[in-house]
Amino acid sequence: MAGIVQTELISEQEWDQLQQSLDLSPRQAEIVREILHGKSDKQIARELDIALPTVRTHLGRLFQKFDLNDRVELILHVFASLRSHFEEWSPVPVGG
Repeated sequence: MAGIVQTELISEQEWDQLQQSLDLSPRQAEIVREILHGKSDKQIARELDIALPTVRTHLGRLFQKFDLNDRVELILHVFASLRSHFEEWSPVPVGG
């Protein structure tokens, strides 16, 4: 949609830490980031200049790695991981 300003959900530092804690390959991290931005498989393939079956292969491996069934569960898993590690990464106590 035109006119919508897209903002980052988490900082680059938090993303790097999350990527490491989830043990994502660089390509898996790119795909997860695109999913978090609401992109479809076709959009991800175009954005990353890879074939659509390659996107789906990476997604399948991510689902298998985390014992998930679909991209919604993947998104929830990523945010649950972020939340569980937030206190560890945050210089300010949560609630303070």
